[in-house]
Amino acid sequence: MIKIENIKLSCISCCIPGSYEYNKDLEEFDEERKQRIIDSTGVKKRPIAINSQCTSDFVYEATLNIIRQKNIDLDQIGILVLVTQTPDYILPATSCILHNRLKLNKDTITFDINLGCSGYIYGLFIASSLLNMTNKSYALLLAGDTISKFVGKEDASTRFIFGDAGSATLLKKDYNTEPMIFSLGTDGSGWQNLIIPNGGSRNKNNRKNDIKIDSDGNKRSDDDLYMDGMEIFNFTISTIIPHIQLICDEYGLPDIVVFHQANKYMLEFMRKNLKIPKDKFLYSLEDFGNTSSASIPLTLCANSNKSINNKKALLSGFGVGYSYGSAIIDLSGTKLFNILTYKDYNE
Repeated sequence: MIKIENIKLSCISCCIPGSYEYNKDLEEFDEERKQRIIDSTGVKKRPIAINSQCTSDFVYEATLNIIRQKNIDLDQIGILVLVTQTPDYILPATSCILHNRLKLNKDTITFDINLGCSGYIYGLFIASSLLNMTNKSYALLLAGDTISKFVGKEDASTRFIFGDAGSATLLKKDYNTEPMIFSLGTDGSGWQNLIIPNGGSRNKNNRKNDIKIDSDGNKRSDDDLYMDGMEIFNFTISTIIPHIQLICDEYGLPDIVVFHQANKYMLEFMRKNLKIPKDKFLYSLEDFGNTSSASIPLTLCANSNKSINNKKALLSGFGVGYSYGSAIIDLSGTKLFNILTYKDYNE
């Protein structure tokens, strides 16, 4: 376990696309199969980015909301970290584009982190650690993905699950706050079980790949996201449940628990095995699906009407990589803004 002192989670803002896809309306699948998947995953609808929208658009709007509502002095922002696996370009880093759009100072430390499900926790750890080493007051952690752009239309293993969203979290120095507690880990043996095979240097995307059909009838190409759900579930049982149990054994179960929103079946299995009461366990799956690195902050904001600030939270992200991380965070005084809907416009 790692403790980080003197850093406060000040506020969170989230932004989603204005267009939704409803799982019950997907014409590529029969009614019986659709209902079975909806019941298992818990996902009824998902925000889906249009072609002209990128991850940077959603995190940018979420960040502007924080800067305006909190009246942040841009000179006091020392760190900008973007967590995403769907950058605007292969290069340059999307964080540099956001740095320019936000008109931040040239002495701002700015970089991308290529992580998905665990990315928000890793981002909190890295941004908080760096902020402690600067003379600035604030760090921005931006996390989001537009995974829907890489989902095969006839692949039921992914189509029903993934939505798009962006988030912005403001961290600030505070010498009176409770320490953040982190536990982070990696099991790289499962890297091939959640993957987009093409597009990187190993297999450069040539857009000429044949569609493949798996044993369940799912259709995808190597340009699309592939997910072996059973292997990821096995990883969760063997690694993540004991990982979280160790944290709870040492620090107790906090007031609320927010897990990466993978799917309802997996989360309920974990909740019951860890003996977490329902009233402590927060969901956002039904209306947003799995939004990758944005799922934890989005779930917090989606449940802001439950008076979850002024409470201590256990946050845990796990999945693609396999990468995982958990944190105990004091939310006393943390502002959770209403979720924004992105309006597509030219600036």
